[in-house]
Amino acid sequence: MFVKNKKLLLVIAVVAITLSIAALSYYFRERLPGAETSIVQDRPVLKIGHLPITHSTALVMAHEKTGGEFSDFTLEVVNFSSWPELTEALFAGRIDGAVMLFELALAGRQRGIPIKAVALGHRDGNVMVTRPEIASVSDLSGKRVAIPSRFSVHHVLLHKALQDAGLTLEDVELVEMAPPDMMAALAGNEIAAYLVAEPFGAIAEVKGVGKVLLKSQDIWVNSTCCVLVLSEEVLRDNPKAAGELTAALLEAGREAEENPEKAADISSQYFGHAEDILIPGLARTTFSDLAISIDEFTKHQQYLIDLGVLLEPMELGELINEELAGQR
Repeated sequence: MFVKNKKLLLVIAVVAITLSIAALSYYFRERLPGAETSIVQDRPVLKIGHLPITHSTALVMAHEKTGGEFSDFTLEVVNFSSWPELTEALFAGRIDGAVMLFELALAGRQRGIPIKAVALGHRDGNVMVTRPEIASVSDLSGKRVAIPSRFSVHHVLLHKALQDAGLTLEDVELVEMAPPDMMAALAGNEIAAYLVAEPFGAIAEVKGVGKVLLKSQDIWVNSTCCVLVLSEEVLRDNPKAAGELTAALLEAGREAEENPEKAADISSQYFGHAEDILIPGLARTTFSDLAISIDEFTKHQQYLIDLGVLLEPMELGELINEELAGQR
């Protein structure tokens, strides 16, 4: 009798533990921020990564307008602190898409990562920040200049700015540095200049650490940089959601262009930067035309080949989804 009861108690204990684990799994899956969830109330959840920079303004405005609830999906925006962190999450499939550097998206696609670019995140919005004593680009000869990554438009912009001043990249010491570290490096005289996304130019101005010597449009008019990419799985399995998100981004971009004060107010809640810092950076960024095209990026890709970042051109139709663009 004791043996039977012991077996019965063991079975009851196992069942209780199993139910407890299931309950806890449900609790953590539904309640914890960032927990892996693909469906909420039978609606797909799209997790879109971004960095806390002005280039992501249209995305967070689209999220704020609806509270993340769209007719065909729920949008969850995920904040990352660096491009490597965001890229790793996207390439590992932990997020469904991202507003990211075109160069990183291109490199990922060349590695076989199944992603497609469906819209621009912005236009322009990058700056060259220098120490106060730097009067012109030619003054950077022999000095250290920082960029976020060689796989970035900032590399291209530096190349073009130096070329316009009669210099080459060999005339400066190029260093890669995370944007949040750049201002401190400039203040400590470790670097003479950096090229970066806003608001890191505006922050340097407000704090009196450096000055904006050039805006990206001074170097390359209407330049492209970040793109909204989505996984091919989303495009295949949830085409309505992909189309709705793309359309919402374009609409939010137009609203940001028309009302920069509202854009600063909303983005400050997502990015952690004060409105008075965001407004100057937004003024140097364009959001009114975020439709993406292969033709526009053909020149962009050629610059990367010229710099040796890419060894050979890729068929851009493999990365850029113009079919979705045509549906808008």
